[in-house]
Amino acid sequence: MIDGWVTAQTGQDFAMAMTSTGFIANGQYEAMRELGGLYHVGNLFVILYGACNAIGQFSTLTLSIDAPLRMLLDDENARQYVPKALLKQNRFGAYTNGILLIVVLSGAIIAIQLMGSGASDVIAWLTRLNSVCMPMRYLWVFFAYIMLRRQSAKFPREYEFVKNNGVALFFGFWCFFVTAACCLMGTIDLSDMGRTVLNIAAPIVYLLLGMIMPMIRKREDEKGA
Repeated sequence: MIDGWVTAQTGQDFAMAMTSTGFIANGQYEAMRELGGLYHVGNLFVILYGACNAIGQFSTLTLSIDAPLRMLLDDENARQYVPKALLKQNRFGAYTNGILLIVVLSGAIIAIQLMGSGASDVIAWLTRLNSVCMPMRYLWVFFAYIMLRRQSAKFPREYEFVKNNGVALFFGFWCFFVTAACCLMGTIDLSDMGRTVLNIAAPIVYLLLGMIMPMIRKREDEKGA
């Protein structure tokens, strides 16, 4: 609700000239500061928004890291492809090594970007990288949809997006290629080829990691047999 209000006020009161690197990195706080100036309350909105955002970020960490790990690794069908070391839990049921792996991967990306020109520059780049990696994962959803529709007779279902298989495949391929094209174009930064390489390397590393983990678990199971 607060973010929606900030967005609406930003669209009404601020010029397009504010869409700089600093604004991309700290847009909400810049918006609050500008609003404080407009309504003559100083940095009151910045302080209130910062407090609300801190609470929101803590809850987001719980929902976006711990909860998905529990959903994935509590599933018997999924955990058989995960190395046993990542299945270690503490007394609260949190997968400690899984969380540590996420911290290491995220920390490595941030550490590399510390060579940037400043905090705002790093945050802006991470925002752009996130806008590439996050949509890219849906390529697997579209790919799975296409494969299932090609074998439609083998997988009966109650709900169908469209009954005509040709139309369904058209939408599946359309979503796949449009998403892939947008992600690939988002990886290119002509002003900084070093970051372009990192933008390309990051999704590849994550993909390889996802392919290697089941192989590690298979070897562990073979040794334990």
